[in-house]
Amino acid sequence: MGRNSVSPGRELGPPRVDLVAIGASSGGLKALKALFAGLPSDTGAAFVVVVHLDPTRPSELVKILREWTSMPVVAVNERTKVAADTVYVIAPNRALSLSGDAIAASPFKTPRGHRAPIDMFFRAISELPNAGTAIVLSGSGSDGAVGVAAVRERGGLVLAQDPEDAEFPSMPRAAIAVGVDAVLP
Repeated sequence: MGRNSVSPGRELGPPRVDLVAIGASSGGLKALKALFAGLPSDTGAAFVVVVHLDPTRPSELVKILREWTSMPVVAVNERTKVAADTVYVIAPNRALSLSGDAIAASPFKTPRGHRAPIDMFFRAISELPNAGTAIVLSGSGSDGAVGVAAVRERGGLVLAQDPEDAEFPSMPRAAIAVGVDAVLP
């Protein structure tokens, strides 16, 4: 399943696996645990977890998710090649993008409070020829909604957690308002 450049001057290259981007914020840990505990370890997809993290503290998310999935779980601190059946987790104070067959991590260029890491990565997957999959889980605010629109516009799959099931329903509601393919518990 080869991929081509989709924007003039920007070579996305081939992640040769389907990408599933998962955005969460406040209250998202419970939803992430439920999601990964219910997923088989051999889906053939790569999962990228983008959450709002405190940039001044180390994250325990990799360790926590390892308890709920048998897939390898790794923090993305630098350019990391994408592999199927692997969970990639954003590192604190990093923005994620796609570069060829890898996820690239770089320091944020915008000040804290003005960052939208979920939107940034959802927009990156929207530029892939198959647009990937975007999932919005529990969280405050609307990060992810702009990226959801980009993924849907390119024909990707968009799922949102049922706001009634979310600890913090703002992010799922914002995604649903833009348009999703399914709302699920």
